[in-house]
Amino acid sequence: MASKESVGYSVEKCPKEYQPYSCNLTDRERSHAKDQLGEDDAIREQALQNMREWIATHPHIRKCRTDPTFLLRFLRARKYNLAEACETLERYLSMRQVFRIWFETLDPEDKYMKQLLATEGALPLGVDKHGRMIALVKVRNFDATKYTCHHLGRFTHMAMEAFYDDEQVQIGGGVAIIDCQDATMAHFTLFKLSDIRNFMECLKHALPVRVQEVHLIGLPRIGAAIGDLILNFASAEMKRRINFHANLSDALKLLDVQLLPVEYGGTQCAREVTERLRDRLAASREVLLLLDELEIDGAPYAGFWNQGKDEDVEFGMEID
Repeated sequence: MASKESVGYSVEKCPKEYQPYSCNLTDRERSHAKDQLGEDDAIREQALQNMREWIATHPHIRKCRTDPTFLLRFLRARKYNLAEACETLERYLSMRQVFRIWFETLDPEDKYMKQLLATEGALPLGVDKHGRMIALVKVRNFDATKYTCHHLGRFTHMAMEAFYDDEQVQIGGGVAIIDCQDATMAHFTLFKLSDIRNFMECLKHALPVRVQEVHLIGLPRIGAAIGDLILNFASAEMKRRINFHANLSDALKLLDVQLLPVEYGGTQCAREVTERLRDRLAASREVLLLLDELEIDGAPYAGFWNQGKDEDVEFGMEID
């Protein structure tokens, strides 16, 4: 278990002294934060103070990070709407406890996490000209006979957590490119209806991430049925941001090609991108593991999450 001292933050909800914010934003990032989020120095400091006071007196939160970087995840994700940021934090904390198999023990040294990283199936490609983090997922790279949806879910969340504290990502948000070309039926039947529903609920209400665009490429027929379900569970705003492309050529019209791997017509080496991710995860390991010490009384939130009666229904069984 990582020590709090070694990672530089505490999970004490009401510490004697709060960590001050140190601004390392570039002029361009400051401008983006102002234009996109309404953020300036005064608004940021007041919001941090208000959120800390709310956490300190919260009847159900038991342990929580209060450092600026962590709280800014939620404030920036909700564009400084304090009520919405606080609600997202509540649901983030309860989500981690309800879906422990997805969100706990995010250990880069876990054998399955190491194997999934080595597939080069998840590639954080970098930031585009709009300040957005571009991430590529190659579904075909994951062996559907070897890994469960829970392995994939935990790996995905581990990678996302490694970037949540990055202020550039907090401000600019992210773009997900999901390449489904050559994916098989086995890939899609990994997911149950309840898995899809709960993931979308997490994305809408609990994950501190600003999804700017989603590009799904080459979805096969069975995958298209899952795509319909995703749209059904997505918010109206999210639906507008999801793009379906029949093939890579169509997708490339809307993407920054230079950031893509060489096999997609870009300039990056997938192996080098994977090595950068491996290094980032290794550097973040203690922070990732200490997340397991966050704690909330989950009882008041139990009704929010669907742990439904369809838990044993595999999605593939829904397809005619």
